[in-house]
Amino acid sequence: MASDSYIALVERFPEHLSDAKSLGSDVKISGVDKIVFTGVGGSAIAGSLLQIYCSEKTQTVQFFVSRNYDVPSFVDKSTLVVAISYSGNTEETLSAVKAAMKRSARIVIVTSGGKLMQQAEQLKKPVVALPEGIQPRAALPYLFIPMLNVLHNSGFIPDPSSEVSSTITSLQAASTNYRERANSLAQKLVGKVPLIYASDRLAGVAYRWKTQFNENAKIHAFSHVFPELNHNELVGYTKLNANYYVIMLEDAADSRRIKERARLTKEIIGRKGVPSTQIVIKGEHFLTRLLSAVHIGDLTSVYLAKLTGVDPEPVTIIEDFKKQLGRVPFV
Repeated sequence: MASDSYIALVERFPEHLSDAKSLGSDVKISGVDKIVFTGVGGSAIAGSLLQIYCSEKTQTVQFFVSRNYDVPSFVDKSTLVVAISYSGNTEETLSAVKAAMKRSARIVIVTSGGKLMQQAEQLKKPVVALPEGIQPRAALPYLFIPMLNVLHNSGFIPDPSSEVSSTITSLQAASTNYRERANSLAQKLVGKVPLIYASDRLAGVAYRWKTQFNENAKIHAFSHVFPELNHNELVGYTKLNANYYVIMLEDAADSRRIKERARLTKEIIGRKGVPSTQIVIKGEHFLTRLLSAVHIGDLTSVYLAKLTGVDPEPVTIIEDFKKQLGRVPFV
């Protein structure tokens, strides 16, 4: 079955991290003080995770994520724009590269081919070439790890190689445990609407969980962050309109105040009859915890798909949408 082969692909996440370790090692950029990761969908998630990780590692350069046809107004010749499109044919990213060119920004292309690869070759821009034939959302290791190499080569972050190796070893050792935990959680989510909560520093991870439920399990899911959710979303439990299930992601290094907010929130929603699961992410390095949290979410989403008889790989509704949009002139 197609679903089984795709699930097996998702389960090989640690292997893909290892395969990606040498990519991007020949790319080096200098003379910038701002970095913008531009992309959409599964490709943009890599930018979000890079922003989280890199912001923890350095204060000398600022990191931003842009999901649009344009680039932020502050982009200039001192800005590095990293255009991430696995397929290389994402119209928003192609447009953003043109906008970055007009602003004289430095540009690095991360892609497996398509029009973006052609654009990079024509403009003679540095390229991180990725292996072909993977769904963009399943290609995250190849979108993420190479950029760590580029950023280190360029002097923006410390050498991540030991953390990457430690993370791969940790995920491989925990593979059976992660699969069991993900399968157990997936069983609780059948017929539910997942709400994923995390600290602000893990907002990108919570959003990754949300999008994986959308694309793999083909269901609605939503994410929010502490402390903001305690000032709005919490009130929504006053009158429940759906069959929710809350998943709380807690980084072991989250502040005591954030952990206390999560504890109180869990108590309050529990009294309202909403079930929840709290997942405490542990690991020696932040990179290990970051990618472990991502991997557990990916596994949960494909296991939920299998439990509900859904093939997690195709995203037919998105492809149909793109075809219809393609009939509209691009102005």
